[in-house]
Amino acid sequence: MSDAIDCREARARLQDFLKEELTLESATEMAAHLERCGHCFSEARFEASFLLMLRSKTQHTGCPNALRARILDALRSEQERD
Repeated sequence: MSDAIDCREARARLQDFLKEELTLESATEMAAHLERCGHCFSEARFEASFLLMLRSKTQHTGCPNALRARILDALRSEQERD
């Protein structure tokens, strides 16, 4: 594993870490940094809570059928032009 990451790098990786989009090595580095850095841990906890709240609020929200149809028509028109 490479050298420990600093707070700047941890902030840059935070969203990918929370969405579980990092490699195993990068995720391990992030977890280690969060264990030893209280400030970054607090930020990560806040961001994770915020993302959880967003998911819960948007879970039952869908695109209205009329809008979905308009979007699909627009996409099909674009494909036909290409």
